[in-house]
Amino acid sequence: MIRVGLIGAGFIGRNHFNQYARLGQRAKVTVLCDQDAARRAGDWSGVGGNLGDRQGTRRDLGDIRPCTDWREVVADPDVDLIDICVPTPLHREIAVAALQAGRHVLCEKPMALTLADCDAMLEAASRAAGRFMIAQCIRFWPEYVYLREAFTDGRFGPLRALHLRRQSQTPDYSLNNWLLRPELSGGAVLDLHVHDVDFALSLFGRPQAVCARGYRRAAGSLDRIHASWTVRQDVVLQLEGFWDLHAGFGFNMGFTAAFEQASVCWDLNSGRPLTVYRTGQEPLVPALGPDDGYFGEIEYFLSCIERGEAPRASTPQESRDAVAVALAEARSAAAGGEPVAPF
Repeated sequence: MIRVGLIGAGFIGRNHFNQYARLGQRAKVTVLCDQDAARRAGDWSGVGGNLGDRQGTRRDLGDIRPCTDWREVVADPDVDLIDICVPTPLHREIAVAALQAGRHVLCEKPMALTLADCDAMLEAASRAAGRFMIAQCIRFWPEYVYLREAFTDGRFGPLRALHLRRQSQTPDYSLNNWLLRPELSGGAVLDLHVHDVDFALSLFGRPQAVCARGYRRAAGSLDRIHASWTVRQDVVLQLEGFWDLHAGFGFNMGFTAAFEQASVCWDLNSGRPLTVYRTGQEPLVPALGPDDGYFGEIEYFLSCIERGEAPRASTPQESRDAVAVALAEARSAAAGGEPVAPF
């Protein structure tokens, strides 16, 4: 049994809690830390979100110990795994402390707001006994898993073009609206778009250069980004992410992949399953796994802990690279779309 100290009971913390509850005897949340009294007591009815468990409910937390100070969780000898689900500026301090205390650490994306903070986390992890992973749920989302498998095994021939997209109305569900404060969230480019940045890295590795256009709203947040990467001569790669749409749109994610022999398409908002289109054949709807990426990432990380292995499906270095590329895109957008080399 892996004993979990969950730090943060907002939208993402609630989704993580749900996954541990499904894992039976493999893991159990034993401590729940949040500064908000209602959340700490299991009242998540006022906590919204954009995906998974979108609207919280009241929960009976049973014998789970509540606390307000994350340092208590890190110091608790009866906690094996620290799960960090708090605003991004706190990631470095908590992760480094937990790693130094010998705990395993799962930390929400983005890894951090700056490369200096990412590097401090990598340094702590390199010296730590515990395992460390950033929670990049899209790498484990069934539709994206299928796309990566098709890309890797070449079942439809070479990939010619890929369009990744993440689109949302302005998020108004975070505590004290921290998502809309760019100094805390990094805006849509780091908090939302970084998912697709990370997934593209999982396919192509580091881009040679990125070009991007976007705009900042009154608060100074880069809330829309349209990017093109230079990865290979024979592939067109485009990514877009924005959360500037008006209330009522909700949230959408998806992709359009043009392989030489087929097109693989999916959009969450359409209500249609991932579909493969091939000339002269009926559209194919592949069977996908039943679990979402939140379950997939946590189940995978627990497996790494149980086997005593470092995560390979999503490495901390790759999560650091995702921050580097997203920041390079922001610099390109600020320069009117000029090419920027991220590395």
